[in-house]
Amino acid sequence: MEKWFAMRVTYRREMKVKGEMDALGVPAFVPMRRIMRRGPRLKNTFEPAIHNLIFIHATEEKMQALKRTRPELQYMMRQMDGKMEKIIVPERQMDDFMKVCTTSPDFIEIVPAEQIQFKPGQEVMVVSGPLQSIRGYFQRVEGHRNRRLVVTIPGACSATVEVKAEDVTPV
Repeated sequence: MEKWFAMRVTYRREMKVKGEMDALGVPAFVPMRRIMRRGPRLKNTFEPAIHNLIFIHATEEKMQALKRTRPELQYMMRQMDGKMEKIIVPERQMDDFMKVCTTSPDFIEIVPAEQIQFKPGQEVMVVSGPLQSIRGYFQRVEGHRNRRLVVTIPGACSATVEVKAEDVTPV
């Protein structure tokens, strides 16, 4: 059964690895953000929101084979019940995370797991707009005025995006 694996990639090679996965027909996702590059002219470009992070959708066996041929791939791990486990993202959670990341790249903020500390919040579902049916937490995030929808991949990262209070309902 295929699962979403959160993986670290050494030396900022996430786009190279994504290209290799695409060539092999293996689904992969790198959260991106829009930035303005200066040069002779201002230019809008996309870059990875968190360097060295990629999500790969594969079976356990295929993932092991990919790791053997690509030494730059490493499992992201988190401590659970006193032991270290691979971070495997549930399908629904990954779908919500990808939808948030790709729907509004101008307003999205991707934050590494170790930089964000959440207080218990109310789980909500977006009922209207481009993010309809996404589940997350509606709460204040440090550095932002308004409450934001937070979709978290525990141990890996969180995506936050501004939504209107009338667009969400408690789950």
